[in-house]
Amino acid sequence: MLEGLPAAVDETPRPDCAHGLAASCNELLRVQGYAILRGFLPDSHIDDLTRTLHSSRGKAGTRKLLEAPWCRNLAQLIRDDPRVRSCLSADARAVQCTLFIKSMITNWLVPLHQDLSIPLAGRVDSPLYCGWCRKEGELFARAPVALLQQLLAVRLHLDDCDGRNGALRVVPGSHQGGRLSYAELLRERNVRGERLVAIDRGGALLMKPLLLHASSKVTIDLPRRVLHFVFGPGHLPGGAQWPTRVL
Repeated sequence: MLEGLPAAVDETPRPDCAHGLAASCNELLRVQGYAILRGFLPDSHIDDLTRTLHSSRGKAGTRKLLEAPWCRNLAQLIRDDPRVRSCLSADARAVQCTLFIKSMITNWLVPLHQDLSIPLAGRVDSPLYCGWCRKEGELFARAPVALLQQLLAVRLHLDDCDGRNGALRVVPGSHQGGRLSYAELLRERNVRGERLVAIDRGGALLMKPLLLHASSKVTIDLPRRVLHFVFGPGHLPGGAQWPTRVL
């Protein structure tokens, strides 16, 4: 946890999309910066996914899944869900899928932060992008706030997830402040408080990348496997291009 931040975590009821209504999801994302879809995929589909990902055991995950046919099909299924589609622009596409695996073997702490970087096909001569780096051989850069505000992350949970095995802690509403400095991050956390987002196997978390979030290490012998999809507009400013996208 960041220095100077209180340890208290709000565990009041989470903002589920009421009765599965698309309008409810949209409103929760606008106000809170996140929404929960419980039972998004049935157990049989989750079983198929875990078998597909069996070769990833013992690893912390990978960012390069979207090229696989099964992943592209899953991205399309997620996008076609009315509740998700209502939160996306008409031209939104899946542009990234990351597998995160936390376990007693692959264990790490994630401090409070915003997701500010996106994958790009190549460097562009534009002041809109900065902080260039490579992850798993793929090029990333910090994106402009106007673009980040158009993105939506959909985190599909392959395991039951709570505070013991790395569930996210979020600061509700913190996405509304744009890109935050360290001092602003501390203030948002102290004023708004922090909420633990526990999700059952097969559930999905919809989240705005600018929402402040963190996660603790796994403390029990139960893995936390998450497929983290990012959906964004088909066309990027400044001449940039996505490396991969699902049409």
